[in-house]
Amino acid sequence: MLGKIVAISDWLWSYPLVLLLSFGALYATLRLRFIQITKLPLIIKTIYRDSIKKNASGEGNISALQAGLTAIGSTLGAGNIMGVAVAISMGGTGALFWMLVVGTFAICLKYVEIILGIKYREKNELGEYVGGAMYYLKHSKIPIFGGLFAVLLAIELLPSIGLQALSVVQSAETLGISKYITGTVMFLVVLITVVGGVKRIGALMDKIVPFMSLAYFVLAWIVILYNYKNIPLVIGNIFAGAFSAPAAFGGLAGGTVAITIRSGLARGTYSNEAGMGTSPIAYAAAVTDFPARQALWGMLEVFISTFVMCFTSGLLVTTSGVYQKISADKAASMPAVAFQELYGTFLGGTFMTVIIILFVLSTLLAMVFFGEKQVEYICGTKISKLARYVYMLMILVGAFGSLGFTISILDITLALLVIINMLGVIMLTGDAVEESDRFFEHLKNNENS
Repeated sequence: MLGKIVAISDWLWSYPLVLLLSFGALYATLRLRFIQITKLPLIIKTIYRDSIKKNASGEGNISALQAGLTAIGSTLGAGNIMGVAVAISMGGTGALFWMLVVGTFAICLKYVEIILGIKYREKNELGEYVGGAMYYLKHSKIPIFGGLFAVLLAIELLPSIGLQALSVVQSAETLGISKYITGTVMFLVVLITVVGGVKRIGALMDKIVPFMSLAYFVLAWIVILYNYKNIPLVIGNIFAGAFSAPAAFGGLAGGTVAITIRSGLARGTYSNEAGMGTSPIAYAAAVTDFPARQALWGMLEVFISTFVMCFTSGLLVTTSGVYQKISADKAASMPAVAFQELYGTFLGGTFMTVIIILFVLSTLLAMVFFGEKQVEYICGTKISKLARYVYMLMILVGAFGSLGFTISILDITLALLVIINMLGVIMLTGDAVEESDRFFEHLKNNENS
């Protein structure tokens, strides 16, 4: 039974989902007339102005910056570090090229999702703005998609939270810290923050996300620049490898160009979460006057996730040469080994462990919030307040216990979520295009006045 479930999951997450997500991203990009390129200067200027505004106009519960950082916090994680190394081990250095390609188009897909999330957001019983894929999907041609998405995501988040907690525990254990200490501290931090509500989550994301992203970026680039002589060769290999079969290295088996493309597209998709329908849940609470204004932060989210974090991780493991030394079954350890080669075993291991802990903590906070909102959509605010504690308890289950069989169905549940969301987004892309045109017309008029 378990073998069949794994086989189904592997098949879904190979070509079917990669093709669906790639088509959706390309479709959104064409409908928006390559907005990420044609309006890039205006997008940068608008994001900068909005980030320094103290009193933004419009309605919502938290600032545009806090909503954006909460979403970025849920997107950034171990996958942006270790996942990239795994992609390179499977598809060679050329996988990095295709990762950037899918990121270029995924920017528009994420933009569409967030516009729809805010356009169709609602007020709950407490007067707070709530939204996300479940809310805009019920306005699609298949309204039942909204409820189905909420149920599936509510279930999928349970084992996901446990797995995130487990990754922190395992990292801390390498430093000799007991899983009981790590799990308890992690649970208490999330408990205190989540009980404070969306505003407290947003305030904490203000501090955690920039710090952890900058720390990893700086430490990784020190390693990359230390190996600066290898940079030209690596860049050349990235482009050459994008259109050739990955050569056997480090004991890895060679393959076809299709494997290279699939590895890059899949990692790009996983890393930025465009098409999964989760990020709009955080953005829906933002104070904004136009849905498209807040959606610009989604573009920034994809850029940071794919072009900054994933590409940095790729250069880290390739310029340092660790990708040629470590076998495929231990590919996830490549970034840590690259750190340890320069900073030493203790400091390198400590740096990486602390960074992973911060990444996962921000992800856990967002996941608990997302889970609560799914239950709220299905059952109302009273039951959702109780559900948040169930999600938080999964931190302890993952840290102390065993997730067992539930882990094996996680990928299938997530695959179904993506299929439902993508079909709905494709149906509703026209609505997002109208909102986008309305917003940029507003900007144009203001610039000329």
